[in-house]
Amino acid sequence: MKFITFLKKYKKQIVAILLVFVLILVGRFISNVDFRQLGNYLKQMPGMFVGVLAASLLAYASSTVAWKLMLGEESKKIGFLNLFMIKHVGEILTTFNPTGIIAGEGIKTVYLHKRGVDTSYSLSSIAMIRILLLISGVFLALISVVYLLVVKAGDSSNLLNIIITVVLIAVLIYFFMVYLLNPKLSFGKTVEYISKKKNWSFLTDKVISSVYNINKISSDFFVANKVRFIISFLLCSLHWIFLAVEFYIIFKILGLNVAMIDAIAVQMGVIFFITLGAFIPGQIGVEEYGNKVMLAAIGIKSNEVWFVATLMRRARLVFWLLVAGIFMLIISKTTNMKFKSS
Repeated sequence: MKFITFLKKYKKQIVAILLVFVLILVGRFISNVDFRQLGNYLKQMPGMFVGVLAASLLAYASSTVAWKLMLGEESKKIGFLNLFMIKHVGEILTTFNPTGIIAGEGIKTVYLHKRGVDTSYSLSSIAMIRILLLISGVFLALISVVYLLVVKAGDSSNLLNIIITVVLIAVLIYFFMVYLLNPKLSFGKTVEYISKKKNWSFLTDKVISSVYNINKISSDFFVANKVRFIISFLLCSLHWIFLAVEFYIIFKILGLNVAMIDAIAVQMGVIFFITLGAFIPGQIGVEEYGNKVMLAAIGIKSNEVWFVATLMRRARLVFWLLVAGIFMLIISKTTNMKFKSS
């Protein structure tokens, strides 16, 4: 608890120190760029940018369809385009707002409520999509780890240990899902038990009641809609794969001999770095460093390739940030809803 208190007290200073450290590393990479070679690469950026935007659009669309499926009958109250807009605005807020996921998911819930969607169902669907994205991401990350350690590194000496680890994690994920979707509401009971034992202030009666509600709705939905649930999981997996396609397009246009699994490994590794730096708005510097580390992991050590890939991904983010601004204006006019950044 003392450590957590320390982090809260000096959060700004810690973030500033980490940011400076990462930016120094990024600056070092930039200083070693061959600008003549970089100039040749930059000429191919227009077509590359179109491909990256198309891949990101498919990624966002697939996870939106997954979310619509998880809403069940309540999804009839809101069209795909409206759902896509609010999901996108929420995700952008999650990326740039220091309060992160709370700000983004809160916007989604309020918007769905204004469209007549029951708050319990919106909360449940948002929670389930987050869980499905997490689990599908972990699944692809495990495949990537095996690929990098065994195939890419050419070291099969620890193959058995790697397989055992992967299987154990997969089993843990399976039991977690069973636990969450259990009709006996095991998840809610566990949260209630923790609140009584630990006496944590944030676990109020209202929070516990919401957890029980989400647990019940999720369980009921799974029992009645197993096919939708499985399809949603596959669509969440496609979300990550399409984001990996961004890297694949960049690599191919630059003339690099890489496989799709290489791009997936890079994407899932970068997501790991982004998650670690989630408390830094926009993960500035953190994502750039993650790109460098993961490119090196698949054998790409060119600073020029790293610079182009980083530039493309940031350009894509800026584009979708502008789109989110347009979506916010549309939503404000159609629902009389005012957005706040904090």
